[in-house]
Amino acid sequence: MSDRGTQRERTIRRMLETDGWVVIRAAGSLGIDLVAARDGTCRWPGTERWAHLHNALLFIEVKSTAGGPFERFGPGERSQLLELADIAGADALLAWWPPKGELRWIASEEWPRAEKRQRPPLTGGVGSSA
Repeated sequence: MSDRGTQRERTIRRMLETDGWVVIRAAGSLGIDLVAARDGTCRWPGTERWAHLHNALLFIEVKSTAGGPFERFGPGERSQLLELADIAGADALLAWWPPKGELRWIASEEWPRAEKRQRPPLTGGVGSSA
């Protein structure tokens, strides 16, 4: 992994922790960079949407490639992450942060040729990020 990639993982970890998530950096472990867990009301990553989450679990892959979010996140890696997330009851997310761009969260449902996963809707109200 590049120094930039490692730094992006650490920055994303701090961002999630600031929003109340418990985050473990799992680089080099099964193709998952970050594991984040949360219970209670919090902001869903990458959005201004607040929701009440019950035992939310995220498996996050972080990419900082210039050539697009899937340049080095191919079908095999995507399938592996989806399979692991399904086993654990987690949501799989891609955090793509290109060298000269903004962080973008990409849900597994938006990945090319990825299996569409039916996830129950989040429960609770939506609030503002005051």
